[in-house]
Amino acid sequence: MRAAQIEELKAEPRPVDVDDVDGVEILAVALNPLDLSIADGRFYGGHPPLPYLPGCEAVGRRDDGVLVYLFGEGRGVARNGFLAERVETSDGIELALPDGVDPALAAAAGIAGVAAWVPVAWKAKVGEGDRVLVLGGTGAVGGIAAQAARLLGAAHVVAVGSKELDRIGEEFGDDGFTVCIDPVWGEPLADALQYAQRHARIVHVGQSAGPTAPLKSADVRSKELTILGHSSFALAKDDNDRAYLELLDHLMAGRITLDYETFGIEDVAAAWEHQRHGKAVVRLAPASKQARVVAS
Repeated sequence: MRAAQIEELKAEPRPVDVDDVDGVEILAVALNPLDLSIADGRFYGGHPPLPYLPGCEAVGRRDDGVLVYLFGEGRGVARNGFLAERVETSDGIELALPDGVDPALAAAAGIAGVAAWVPVAWKAKVGEGDRVLVLGGTGAVGGIAAQAARLLGAAHVVAVGSKELDRIGEEFGDDGFTVCIDPVWGEPLADALQYAQRHARIVHVGQSAGPTAPLKSADVRSKELTILGHSSFALAKDDNDRAYLELLDHLMAGRITLDYETFGIEDVAAAWEHQRHGKAVVRLAPASKQARVVAS
């Protein structure tokens, strides 16, 4: 059967033939910054023994025809991931999906979606009157986070990319922001805190701008800021499943949208490269050519 394999660190995956296995038929595998970080040797948790199959999340079809979301057990992080036509799984990582969902959308909504939904809805508890800053706003997590904040009634939402940081002061003025969703850390967050309102809630999600941030003590103490960390890997499975299904419901209903591109397994190197600046999903069955898909 066909699969994709990382043979050495800092290398892209390549299509390979591997032994057939019994298990779930994999329909779609979403790529994430996490997959690239692991393959580049930058992930703090290390990587699976080389060579390995990447892909930390997937959507598959069981023999009974039920579509399932697959995530957990160290797949793609400490052991082989899901980038193969069939994968052996356990009941503990299978989550049955709603009828009618597109497997590619369901895969794309997983890690990125939970990393956005939980910080906005559960940890920051965004509501009416909140003024929300989303750093890393051009990425999948930032884009979902901004839409989630609007959906939950925020009065003002500003999503900024790395080249738009000077907009923060202009957008929030003297009022400042009450919530910041931060997938970047580093200098951008440190600079943004000067515009925080007193008692603002900061939810830290990722470190795309760097692993350390030179936060000013005066910003944190004088404004009595609350800084919360979030890791999807720290969520209990029941909580992760609940958050994922909440977000997936909004995506299927069109209340939130997610932009991604799909690739066939023979084009996995192109998918890998696309993931460096967008959201990529690899479809495995049936094989597909590259196509642009916008969930609505």
